[in-house]
Amino acid sequence: MDSHIRTKKSQKVTVIGALVDFLLSAIKIVVGVIGQSGALIADGIHSFSDLLTDWVTWYAAKLSGEAPDDDHPYGHERFETVATLGLSIFLAIVGTIIIFDGFGRLSNPNELKHENWLIAAAVLSILSKEGLYWYTVKVAKDVKSDLLKANAWHHRTDALSSIVVVIGIIGAVNGYFFLDSVAAMVVGVLIIYIGWQLGFEATKELVDTSIDQEDIKALHIALAEIKGVKSVHTLRTRK
Repeated sequence: MDSHIRTKKSQKVTVIGALVDFLLSAIKIVVGVIGQSGALIADGIHSFSDLLTDWVTWYAAKLSGEAPDDDHPYGHERFETVATLGLSIFLAIVGTIIIFDGFGRLSNPNELKHENWLIAAAVLSILSKEGLYWYTVKVAKDVKSDLLKANAWHHRTDALSSIVVVIGIIGAVNGYFFLDSVAAMVVGVLIIYIGWQLGFEATKELVDTSIDQEDIKALHIALAEIKGVKSVHTLRTRK
């Protein structure tokens, strides 16, 4: 695919995701404050973190689409990998802050207000973020972008965290006030987990880890089929 078209598609899906993230973060934080739900506020912060990472994704997609130059003779695709690593670190920090805040609220749980608003905001987040996940995954496959795949999974973790928030709110409504704080901490753990996964994969690529054994076998077979090739040895691979 032409690098210009690839960049335009990547930036388009990222801008759409950023608009949705902005609206969701505002809705969840405002409703969470009004309803005194730490879980929904944490979920709103998660959506706000999505907004920041959308910007990183947009900028990295722009850089990675640039043609090779004297300083980068192999192109600029690794900018996506570096951005993915930065995204993973950011997620780990956000998740840790949310967990500590949840612990603080656990010792002094609040009775929720406007429960229907809280649940409606969380359900809206689930539907919106799951839709963004599938849209972003489709574009990521079309343009073959690991960074977009990473951003898609960030959308899905937001949808999953909103499901946890709904469960926490329903539990708090029925008298188990501590469940709202527990839900906030679970959201934090989910964020840290996806950050670790993204960081692990990005680090492997940056240190030139070999590709999968199945792909190496396929390469050996393909090379052996070339006319005049008698054997293949010292095959080195990297992403």
